[in-house]
Amino acid sequence: MSDCAHMDFKAFVDVHRLVDGKDTGTVTGYTADVRIECADCGKPFQFLGLEPGVDTAGARASIDGLEAHLAICPHDERPNPLQRMAFNIRKFDG
Repeated sequence: MSDCAHMDFKAFVDVHRLVDGKDTGTVTGYTADVRIECADCGKPFQFLGLEPGVDTAGARASIDGLEAHLAICPHDERPNPLQRMAFNIRKFDG
């Protein structure tokens, strides 16, 4: 355990556009990679409850759990979880 009380934090976010890999460069999605550390002692924080890997339609973590890989999209472009529940819409498969 650390002597630091971890009262202040730094968050780092990298946002990426995913493209189809063809010459057209059509955007197929977006992701945000998030890292968090204590601003005082620099200790990184782990993301709990996320499986390791990449999911372009959901959330995963790096193998060490120190970075969250989150699928994102512009607001109102896809149904949010509450809308899916209310209208019984299946998860978007991309």
